[in-house]
Amino acid sequence: MKYNSDSLHLQGTSSKRDLIGGFIERWLNKLAETVVFDVLFKDKPYSVIPDYFLYNNSSEKNAPDVIGIKDKRRIIPFVQYNDGKWETIKKRPRVEVKVFRKGQYLMGVRQPQMIDDFYVFVESDLSPDYLTTIFDKEVFNPKNLDLLKINPIFIKSDKNSNIINPEEPHPAKTIGSFRLIGTYTKNQILEHTISCKPKVSPWYVKSVSNVNKVVRAGKSKPIRVENKKFTYNFRDSKFLPIAIEGNLKEVTIIKQNKGSFYLKTPRSISINGKKVSPGYVRVELSEFKRSSSWNENLAIKNSFEIFAKDSTNKMIKEFDKFYKTEK
Repeated sequence: MKYNSDSLHLQGTSSKRDLIGGFIERWLNKLAETVVFDVLFKDKPYSVIPDYFLYNNSSEKNAPDVIGIKDKRRIIPFVQYNDGKWETIKKRPRVEVKVFRKGQYLMGVRQPQMIDDFYVFVESDLSPDYLTTIFDKEVFNPKNLDLLKINPIFIKSDKNSNIINPEEPHPAKTIGSFRLIGTYTKNQILEHTISCKPKVSPWYVKSVSNVNKVVRAGKSKPIRVENKKFTYNFRDSKFLPIAIEGNLKEVTIIKQNKGSFYLKTPRSISINGKKVSPGYVRVELSEFKRSSSWNENLAIKNSFEIFAKDSTNKMIKEFDKFYKTEK
């Protein structure tokens, strides 16, 4: 229904025209809202109403992902649609759901979206062939391979084995899974992310590893970490905050440049969730090249989860409050 109603993906040249597969790929993230909220509110007398509206291209992109709650006899709206935009009702909570892939390094919130009270961050781990779960069993019948068998009459020589013989297909066992990273307030987003203007490209931690020695190490200086958060500085470049945990007494920086820095630690510590042994540690940095035309608040996904304060319980209490008071 959404595919047929939404003209956005049907516009432009053929290179930008989405078929149903690409459309499903983008909209599958909406599944995360149902999965996560069904678990969070499973013991409540009410359920969450996600945004299920269909919009044309002229509507403002300010819709929250939760538009209210309901039970068997009533609906309590948190927002109302008013000529192109959603308006909050009586300071009721606005909720944005952001879904990030499991292998994704970074996470971000566009500044036009920084109007909500709670941001629910979810990690998705979907099977690469998840769409096969909806196919009919007959599709996977081994007899279908006969249709794809290669007739040797067309092959004079294939000494390098460039032609691939088809293998028996199997449906995916599961669609995948979603994990709640946490729920964060707008203030937490602003405190633990770096604001990047259009086309500004920040640097982030790509890898962390122990090394046997450091060539041309400089004068060591103590590392400054506050509440598990370390912000690296080198000239005028922007660096996303790094999470460092453990006993950091006597941990020093002994070499640094734009693409990496080296630490010396007398004991094991953890950097962005990865444990490293005592000795020399190389932290490799990589540039996240942005060509986007919007302002965005960015962070390293693994680090943000460590030092940002989770507000999931606070969000649930807000929902409870309006459910009890709006009789």
